[in-house]
Amino acid sequence: MRRLIDVATVLAGGLLALAVYAHAAPLPDPYDRIDAGGTVVLASDGTILWRDTAAGVHIPVNLEHVSPAAIEATIAAEDQRFREHPGVDPLAVTRAVVRMPLTLSGASTITQQLARQLYLGGEDNLLLRKVREAQIATQLEAHYSKDEILELYLNQVYYGRGAYGIEAAARVYFGVGAANLDLARAAFLAGLVQSPSIGEAAGEASFERQGYVLDRMVSSGVITDVDRAAALAVPLGILPATAPPLAPHFVGMVREEAERLVPGISERDGVVIETTLDTSLQATSEAQALLQLDRLEANDANNAAVVVLDPRNGRILALAGNVTRKEAGSAFNMADEPRQPGSALKPFLYSLALEDGYTAASPLLDIPSSFGTGDAAYAPQNYDRQFRGVVTLRTALGSSLNVPAVAMLDEVGPARFSERLRDFGITSVLDPGRHDLALALGSGEVSLLELTAAYGALAAGGRLQPPFAVTRIRDASGAVLYERQATTGGPVVSAEIAFLLADILTDDGARVSGFGTGSILSLPFPAAVKTGTTTDFHDNWTLGFTPRQAVGVWVGNVDNRAMRQVSGIDGAAPIWAEVMKAARDIQGDERFLAPARLVRVPTCTPTGLLPGAACPSTSEEWFVPGTVPTEVETYFVRNESGTLALNPPAAARPWLAAGGYRLADEADAKAVVVIAQPANGSVFYIAPELTRQELALRIACPGDAEASEILVDGVLVEEMDGCAVQVVIALEAGTHTITARVRISGGERIESTTTYEVRRP
Repeated sequence: MRRLIDVATVLAGGLLALAVYAHAAPLPDPYDRIDAGGTVVLASDGTILWRDTAAGVHIPVNLEHVSPAAIEATIAAEDQRFREHPGVDPLAVTRAVVRMPLTLSGASTITQQLARQLYLGGEDNLLLRKVREAQIATQLEAHYSKDEILELYLNQVYYGRGAYGIEAAARVYFGVGAANLDLARAAFLAGLVQSPSIGEAAGEASFERQGYVLDRMVSSGVITDVDRAAALAVPLGILPATAPPLAPHFVGMVREEAERLVPGISERDGVVIETTLDTSLQATSEAQALLQLDRLEANDANNAAVVVLDPRNGRILALAGNVTRKEAGSAFNMADEPRQPGSALKPFLYSLALEDGYTAASPLLDIPSSFGTGDAAYAPQNYDRQFRGVVTLRTALGSSLNVPAVAMLDEVGPARFSERLRDFGITSVLDPGRHDLALALGSGEVSLLELTAAYGALAAGGRLQPPFAVTRIRDASGAVLYERQATTGGPVVSAEIAFLLADILTDDGARVSGFGTGSILSLPFPAAVKTGTTTDFHDNWTLGFTPRQAVGVWVGNVDNRAMRQVSGIDGAAPIWAEVMKAARDIQGDERFLAPARLVRVPTCTPTGLLPGAACPSTSEEWFVPGTVPTEVETYFVRNESGTLALNPPAAARPWLAAGGYRLADEADAKAVVVIAQPANGSVFYIAPELTRQELALRIACPGDAEASEILVDGVLVEEMDGCAVQVVIALEAGTHTITARVRISGGERIESTTTYEVRRP
């Protein structure tokens, strides 16, 4: 008893002296003394993608972002009276002195441990070290709150496996943030503080320590015996101590991007780089690519790359730079390596055509054609070596027909096309002098990342969002050195043209001619898609998008060796389809919405004009204002015998005739006038709440119309030179007859009649 009284007296005097000293003596800022650790790269969910294993990993965290379970487990394990003592716990010291006066072990509070870790080096004299600990601990308590001290401690303490601080430990051991530590995992980590080495193997000793911490929490009244039992039953899911780095090619790009954003960042310690990567999509991309390469082993296809972007903002959600089972060449990042894209550039070529007044319904020729003369003559072939005659632009792009594409490039010019590619962020193809008409079929070079971003611009209504990987960079203290700001992206093409291209690339019917029905390109939801295959099968591609994700896939060989008969639909497309489905599950579903300015009009396929009397096949097509057809087609005609025949453009007649198509004599192509609206037999109802309702009459005339007139019930309502395309009249109850009369060149007069009825409700 006398010993206890003596100890208490000494302690009381000592604590009083320390308290006086603590308030007077300066103390170096503890935040400046926390171990910085090495650089660490994090995925969007906080998963560690890469860390400097030689320097350890430290990820600063505020106390408010540490789970209550982790805080309580730490206090229970290390310092149950933390909230009550002034930095030195007199009761703990008294117990230590009485039990083991020569060692003073077991008396260090959390504040004393922090003092030792931050301010004290090796000290052989245990008593002197304890005195210095107590002195600095008292200083810390005098200048910092309990929460600040606890935050410092949880950021500094070592947990094994190179992890300094609770945030780093949570991610190294469990792949979660400190905020998400449950009771079981919090107790496990708290148990490592006194013996960090037992965490390396995560064996029996570490689980015994977990049980010890839970027992301490029960004795402190923080949890119940039921809570303890439940925590011990939870599978912890401890990650392997050593594992290959995740997304290594992505990480390489991240470190380069970070250096551009913050020059000299690679020379700093303790840098935390936060990124856009979605670990689930990354895993799916790698797994699906590897699975497909196994299927293609006999075809000598050994490498694949996958890129997934959010087209709304440019975030790189996944980047598998080189999936392969081969060691040779695996370091090359094929997502960033320029390769020939095959037909994958065609949508950007057709964007120029649509700007020039072509429509998705415009007729194009897919017939044997030669461009240039002499040795420079170029005669493109389709992939299947077949020709299809007259096709719409929709079919030409959807089925990836080569002849119409080369003809279109011949019209717009390689230099203008190269500039358009530059507009879409494709910088690999820059020198117009390098390219000729083969550029339409992919003679240039482009990286998968660039091309996926370009397709993403079509998904984003014509606005290009440059791809990026880094969202934030913090230094060792947690200060933000860089943070990505949201951008709207730069306009490349109009929203109307972007929608038309997306609509074509989404259209299964437009693909039938080139890919047949039910191909792997047809997903359970609307998705735009385009394939590309280079000559002799050196590279193949599939790229596609919805409004919320853009996915690009490349398959080939790093050494540019040709594969054996592997096209885009055979090689890259199966990977693309599975990754698109996974991305949609994560990103959500969204459909393409037509801009308000677009109008939808029935046309006669493949003429792009309004249906004539003999038209056998019509379809509705989208049109930009100013491109809506007003002329009636005469492509389909009836011979005198009543047989359907074709009256094609002159350039197509020889090929069609040689192919056995029935052609009409040009004299059989009778000019007609069509009342496109209202349709014959239409019924309209007068709304009683409106004082006046109107009906728009729309007329389509032959191209050589000289004069026209429109009559309603025999009364002339419009007369003009050329064609009276549209007339507005008042709705009146009853049955009415519309007559359209047109005089064409040569003085011939043609007319058409239709009836409609207007009823009162």
